[in-house]
Amino acid sequence: MITTIESPTRVTLALDIIRRLNDGPLCGYHELGIVKHQIALADTLRFEPLGRGDCDVVECEDGRVPRGGDNICVKACRLLRERFGRGDFFRITIEKRIPVMGGLAGGSANAAATLRALDRIWELGLTREQFVELGRQLGMDVPFFFAGGTAFDSEATGVLETVDTNLKFHIILAVPDFGVSTKAAYGSIDYSRIGQNVPLTERMVETLRDNDFDFAVRCMHNDFELSVFQDYPRLNEIRDKLFDEGCAAVCLSGSGSTIMGIAVDKPSAQKIAGSIDCLTIVTESL
Repeated sequence: MITTIESPTRVTLALDIIRRLNDGPLCGYHELGIVKHQIALADTLRFEPLGRGDCDVVECEDGRVPRGGDNICVKACRLLRERFGRGDFFRITIEKRIPVMGGLAGGSANAAATLRALDRIWELGLTREQFVELGRQLGMDVPFFFAGGTAFDSEATGVLETVDTNLKFHIILAVPDFGVSTKAAYGSIDYSRIGQNVPLTERMVETLRDNDFDFAVRCMHNDFELSVFQDYPRLNEIRDKLFDEGCAAVCLSGSGSTIMGIAVDKPSAQKIAGSIDCLTIVTESL
């Protein structure tokens, strides 16, 4: 029996790079301050049992998606299999809609969806706390998908707080024909310039809770822009074009390369998307 599950992803409305952790078990990671917001854009994952075979098999038309043991869905299967003593293997088919290396956490969303799917297939009855703990072993972005909606996430230091808001956003995702690897983005951080917008992030959380659209979009920012935009000038051009065409706010999502524009309504979002000379995806808050 094939089990199908949707894997919606997220954008970042605000992102502060606070500091690099220089000791402890997470030495080398970074404390962040991110306002994450789940959107309707989703991959579809299908799990077909293979019985007690040798390994999980990944199928995906996008050649950039790993097929072997490095695939995060395979890692999620292995984690649950070892934790709960299961022996079943799966053919995992990924119908990819979330851009790869676009700063949209598609892999993390897929990992969370895999944990949910196997919880259903194996009838494990996992709690949200267990999902979060397991997700954190797979990647710092994975736990958010068990909170969903809108949340503040510090990632490495373990703060994950839901932000109650009724605000919905009409979003244009402008995806250039190149990606920005997470390793490259972190490798080019200018530590003398980061972390200066923490008060702005705090204000954003307050205004989201107050459902104040105008001020929330004014608070959007991303510390990765300080270095990534220098390394990839094309992203500056896309950002400026989105502003020129009428976006209320424009911001890099995650570590890039996707540039996110906020429109006042869906028709405006569709019109703006048609004027951008790269792949665009019109989506909205989940």
